[in-house]
Amino acid sequence: MSFRQKKLSLQKRIVFLVTAVTAGMISTMMVFDTISLNQSIREAYVSQISGMTIAINGRYEESRSISDIQQIFDYIQYKNNRVMDMKLYDKQGKILASSNRQEVGTILNAAKIVIPKLDKTIVDRIPIAESDRPIVRLTAPLQEDGSVVGAVEVIFDSSEEELLLKQRTKLILFVGLSIAIILSILLWLILRVIVIRPLSRLREAAVIVKQGGELPKLQFKASPEIAEVSDAFNDMVSNLDERYQELQQALNTLQVTQDQLVHSEKMGALGNLVAGVSHEINTPIGIGVTAISYLDQKAKEFQALYEAGKMKKSDLEQFLSISHESIVMVQSNLERASSLVKSFKQISVDQSVEMKRTFLFKEYVEGIIASLKPVLKKTRIQLDVYCDDQLQLYTYPGALSQIITNLVMNSLNHAYDTADDEGCLCIRVLDYPDHVMLAYSDDGKGMSEEVLDHIFDPFFTTSRGQGGTGLGMNIVYNLVKESLNGTIQCSSVRGQGSLFAITIPKEEEAEI
Repeated sequence: MSFRQKKLSLQKRIVFLVTAVTAGMISTMMVFDTISLNQSIREAYVSQISGMTIAINGRYEESRSISDIQQIFDYIQYKNNRVMDMKLYDKQGKILASSNRQEVGTILNAAKIVIPKLDKTIVDRIPIAESDRPIVRLTAPLQEDGSVVGAVEVIFDSSEEELLLKQRTKLILFVGLSIAIILSILLWLILRVIVIRPLSRLREAAVIVKQGGELPKLQFKASPEIAEVSDAFNDMVSNLDERYQELQQALNTLQVTQDQLVHSEKMGALGNLVAGVSHEINTPIGIGVTAISYLDQKAKEFQALYEAGKMKKSDLEQFLSISHESIVMVQSNLERASSLVKSFKQISVDQSVEMKRTFLFKEYVEGIIASLKPVLKKTRIQLDVYCDDQLQLYTYPGALSQIITNLVMNSLNHAYDTADDEGCLCIRVLDYPDHVMLAYSDDGKGMSEEVLDHIFDPFFTTSRGQGGTGLGMNIVYNLVKESLNGTIQCSSVRGQGSLFAITIPKEEEAEI
């Protein structure tokens, strides 16, 4: 299960941003202040040892006496109790003088020998692991006749400087956090008064307008920008009712127009049905009229022979044979015409009156196809139906008639480029326990993905310039979903035709 993350408000975002920027600035200030303070302490160390090394170098160059240097060491330690240890050694690391007399004459470890360059003092910190308190080692060059002959090393207790540095850092941190907190609180209050409250009132006003309530005129003095927004909102609300009425009127007009177009589309399909059945009825009636006319002529000839007394047995037998053949021909064609009229009457009633009834599925579909024969005869398209002859269905037959008619006409209008194109339309009906699957397919040019995505949208057509309304497939979709309570899916590939899969749930006819 996924939970939608709650977004921070504008007020919190601004406050958090300013706090983060302030914290960053404080951190930067702390870094620079620490660097500056360390530099100042370093310069103080250098200044202290410079005075010591000047005195040591002067005494060493004058007397070359180690004992004098030793006395200076003792004096410095006496005057400055922060000096922990002092050494003087040559370039080979031999200790010439030391505040610890036992080290005099010993050789330093090569790793600890540091010989600075002329007029340069080296300041480095000894790791805490080697001592229980902060210690700084100061190393200055030992000079003789202007050249470096060794080094003077002073071990210095830096506890006071470390304490000063910590106190300074704490002070800056405390002051910075205090400023950040005060600034955040002030910014929070300012934003709440200037931005958040007006926006909340605008939101409440929008909700009132959405619910259809009356809204008093909003006035804000927080800032010019908010005042401009409130003025624009007031203007929008004042014109909202008028706009709503215009949109409602336009929607009503659109709905009426759509209903008229849908009705026109249905009447057009009914007109095609009338034309098709009329054409089909014309043939058997014409044959019947011809047969009756021929029989009438032969009857008159037979009557003339009878009245002239020239009738022979062969004439009687020939007349009886012609009469029987004519009667059979007239009767079969009248039955065919009657069947077509009955089918036309039932289909036309089904399309005009929405009423459920039980009917033979295949027989009804073949009746629908019979009405489409005049259109199909003008093309080289073949229509095949595969269905169980005994399949019965209880539903709205008029909706089914409209669906099949629109699917066939849609294929004839869009799936093939010209009337000379050969093709095949197929209606295959599969019977399942709880529903019937009607699969309609053509082997035409297919549809692109863009057309397939909008195939059931109202007023969408690819042949608007040729008189297409874009309602045929939308009517099919609505009839399947609303009238038949079924589902419809369309699949198509460019160059490989289209397939419409329609499921119609089975229903039992209610007993009266």
